[in-house]
Amino acid sequence: MRLGVPDDYADRYLPEIMARFSRVYPGVELTVICEPTLDLLERIDGNEIDLAIVTNCESKRASETFRRERLLWVTSNRHPTHLEERLPLALGRPTCSWRRVAIERMEKVGRPYRILYSSSNAGAVAAAVLAGLAVSVLPESGLRPGLRVLTAAEGFPELPSCRIGLVRNAHESSTLAAALAEHIISSLDNLSEAQAAE
Repeated sequence: MRLGVPDDYADRYLPEIMARFSRVYPGVELTVICEPTLDLLERIDGNEIDLAIVTNCESKRASETFRRERLLWVTSNRHPTHLEERLPLALGRPTCSWRRVAIERMEKVGRPYRILYSSSNAGAVAAAVLAGLAVSVLPESGLRPGLRVLTAAEGFPELPSCRIGLVRNAHESSTLAAALAEHIISSLDNLSEAQAAE
């Protein structure tokens, strides 16, 4: 089976998905490709992967949304980077929807900024933030030790939530693909919890 997942989610989500799936299907080889959502959608269309976990903030592409997370402004908890007059930002590449949202929000509140680091690799972006070089935008699940969430009271406007969903390859409708999809949804689903709480 071939699974695509953005590296923003790989560290957080893959261990649970892989453990569940491997317990039930110990003989199946699982190939994992970590790339940004847009690249994964191209791979789905090219029949290069069977399933993709995608961020669906504003995509026109239909996906089975199973999780919703808040996007958060983050900084190092050891450096006052967020106080710099011209805010240094570490963000994804220009096609990244989180990057566009961050820039729109900064421009809306009239906060001067500069993009200091740009990478499609979540680890590289987090490294710049942890080193005190820049501020960034991450989903709740991307928070890690050493990071601090910035609030509206500190001048950082609220960000929209992002939807995390699953896209299936229309050419791959095997029992294994359906089973992997079910393991992903049951491992990561937070929408049913939210609906149950309402």
